[in-house]
Amino acid sequence: MKCVVALVLIGLLSTACQQKTKTETSEPPIAVLAQPAYRLGDTLSIQLSTALSQVSVQWDNLQAIPDQPIGNSLNLSSKGKTIGLHQLIVNGTTAAKEPVHDTLTVELWSDIKPQRLTYSVLQTYPHQASSFTQGLAFYKGVLYEGTGLNGQSKLMKIDVKTGSILQSVPLPEEYFGEGITVVNDRIYQLTWTSGRCFRYTMDMTLEKTFTYHTQGWGITHRDTTLIVSDGSNRLSLYSLDFQKTGELVVYDDKGPVMNLNELEYVNGYILANVWKTNRIVLIDPVSGKVIGELNIDPTLPKGIDTKENVLNGIAYQGIENALFITGKNWPSLFKIQVNGLLQTKPAVALARR
Repeated sequence: MKCVVALVLIGLLSTACQQKTKTETSEPPIAVLAQPAYRLGDTLSIQLSTALSQVSVQWDNLQAIPDQPIGNSLNLSSKGKTIGLHQLIVNGTTAAKEPVHDTLTVELWSDIKPQRLTYSVLQTYPHQASSFTQGLAFYKGVLYEGTGLNGQSKLMKIDVKTGSILQSVPLPEEYFGEGITVVNDRIYQLTWTSGRCFRYTMDMTLEKTFTYHTQGWGITHRDTTLIVSDGSNRLSLYSLDFQKTGELVVYDDKGPVMNLNELEYVNGYILANVWKTNRIVLIDPVSGKVIGELNIDPTLPKGIDTKENVLNGIAYQGIENALFITGKNWPSLFKIQVNGLLQTKPAVALARR
């Protein structure tokens, strides 16, 4: 009987401890953002669960200066901050003189509405409809193309006027080819999920293989910095020997711009296809803000399901100051002239974060 009573008492104590733990862990937060995301320059509204005095806020480990609380509400300016995710630590003292703190995460979107860019088609050229295009790049007037799919991935040199393949090097069957770029007489080609980047000489001889730890989607470069997309809203920056040097997050005024794919660097801007759309965005490489966008719908080839055979090729021909665009299995390559922002050449340095 004593054993039974002891077991009952142990069970009651265990239940009481569990209830106490639940109560302790379900206490309301000290501070809550009125909304999870704001645009740069907006005033953040922080709701306090109780009136606090001696309130301070740390913004990414730096001291910020909030407005004095009015009742249970606290305001904090986002002016001068950068886009992306930020950590806020709210510290204060309760009426009972107890110190309290809470940690919040806020996402800041761009404060710029992207400019709608216009373009005109200068020329239409044939393109190999069998090519699952993943990347395009001009180098010294010659067009290079990378294609995807396991067992079909290639690196090719293309005759622009005829669409003929002048030279082709297949990737091993286990690799799904992705974006390409050419810098300092070397061709770089990404792979999708294998974490491998191949570097070739200009005669398309494989010279070196690099490893990276994300998916590989698109690649371009500015000077000796490689810029790589992975299908998120993040662009990673690498040295030419694939040592990571920084990254850039990309936002417009509606939030993070996901699915960044094929890339091209043009006159101080990063251009990116947005996967599964016919949209090309123009990115400021310092702030990560989308400042312009190009809708390619009027130029889509007839008879192509572009939801599957998506726009996925951008190459800039500096000699003619023109863009060449195509897509996966498209029968056409379009030479276009973009009006507006691409005609300027701002002096910029890539962000290092």
